[in-house]
Amino acid sequence: MTPRLALLGLLALPVQAADLCPLAKALNGFVVADTGYKTPPCPKIGFSALPVGGTAVHSQAGAFLPDSKRIELAPDLDLTGAYGQSYLLHELVHAAQYANGAQTRAACPAALEAEAYTVQAHFLRLHGLGQEALVISLLADQLGSCGVQADY
Repeated sequence: MTPRLALLGLLALPVQAADLCPLAKALNGFVVADTGYKTPPCPKIGFSALPVGGTAVHSQAGAFLPDSKRIELAPDLDLTGAYGQSYLLHELVHAAQYANGAQTRAACPAALEAEAYTVQAHFLRLHGLGQEALVISLLADQLGSCGVQADY
């Protein structure tokens, strides 16, 4: 069974912080398929108020903390559906980026964020969430430009 098909079976399961490794493993299969990165083993994943500042690569729904290789998710993030899972996927992309040294090759720090949003948007599209994917894709396009204005 492909990681994408296996993931569909996980969408309906209630998810607790203590048993996120099976979900992370399925989502990491999607990360590998989309990016080619080797993914690290299941990272420590918790639910807490998200850090502000520091070395976190963060958003409203999740944060990857490179120093501890930990993912923190917003306490109210619902991981039982594709939309919530897309935010865990986004943070798993960051974990894979750092595990593969992508942060040393990125054109700018925002390019890492753009890549994570691109993978997230692809995941959302595959799960029938086209409008949500469009918004995420627009973020990826803006961030991926590394401050260079488009000529269109």
